[in-house]
Amino acid sequence: MRLKLTFYDKFFIVLILLCSLGGFVLNFSLEAAGEQKYVIVHVDNEFVMEISFNEETEEMVPFPFGENREHVAVLEIKQGRVRLLPIEDRSLCPRGICAHTGWISRSYESIVCVPNRIIISFRDKVLDDVDGITH
Repeated sequence: MRLKLTFYDKFFIVLILLCSLGGFVLNFSLEAAGEQKYVIVHVDNEFVMEISFNEETEEMVPFPFGENREHVAVLEIKQGRVRLLPIEDRSLCPRGICAHTGWISRSYESIVCVPNRIIISFRDKVLDDVDGITH
């Protein structure tokens, strides 16, 4: 038995595809609207720093890590993106997975270095003492 699509079946399929495409376009256009971006660095579950930047910012930002904060890792910020440069001492991060993560630029992305307990999370805006916003 062969299935036959009616006009309404085809209309529903096209409608679903258009809604999906519209969602992607809306997501990327809203992301482009955010000018100021923030990166939060945590080491050993303790806040280390918050860095504010935009599309034009180009800088290298060192931060301490280790038991007594005796080692230094470096974040590279360029073109609205952030990455963790490879840690020079290979014994501290043998596989270097955190450096191979590459560039992050979206609020749901993060870089994690498990051996050194470093978490670099990216977000678009800072909301201090705000539980939620209703429009």
